Amino acid sequence: MWAYYYQKSYQRPRAAVEPYPEESMKRFFLSLAVAGALFGAVAVTAACGGDGDSGGMGDMGGMGGGMTNASQPAGSIRVGLVNWEVEPAQSEAKAGTVTFWAVHDMDHGHMSSDGGVTHDLQVMKKNADGSLQLVGQVQGLTMGQAKELTLTLAPGDYELSCNVVEQVDGKVVGHYAKGMRAPFKVTA
Repeated sequence: MWAYYYQKSYQRPRAAVEPYPEESMKRFFLSLAVAGALFGAVAVTAACGGDGDSGGMGDMGGMGGGMTNASQPAGSIRVGLVNWEVEPAQSEAKAGTVTFWAVHDMDHGHMSSDGGVTHDLQVMKKNADGSLQLVGQVQGLTMGQAKELTLTLAPGDYELSCNVVEQVDGKVVGHYAKGMRAPFKVTA
């Protein structure tokens, strides 16, 4: 019996009732909004810098590879992706099957607040009217990763670029606008 009274008399006090329950609701909905915004930012980043590869168009059919952190394939053209440059090891190739080895180099330092945590490689063909047509791409290369991209290219002028657009500290950072592109020529 003594133990019963001892437990009852020394129970922890209950939480006080908040005098303004609408403030509690405001905090709840604000927390929910912040969580939703963070989830949305992660979802957009994943969608824009995903791990997908896209093949080519028309008779320039291509096939993106999916190798990551592997050795460079023999005969491939290394394309370094650094903030804010696209650096192909060579600026031209013969028409036919061309394999690019896209590498997000680790030998450049940047903070995540600078952007450029993820890069893509797009191969674009320049049309007679000056427009660009996507031939193939690899996406979602984080620092130290590399992927193979094999395409069948016709003679002409091309552009190698990174089209990632991200939001960093409230500012939109477009990699292409920052200069991440390089000319590439395919000869007969």
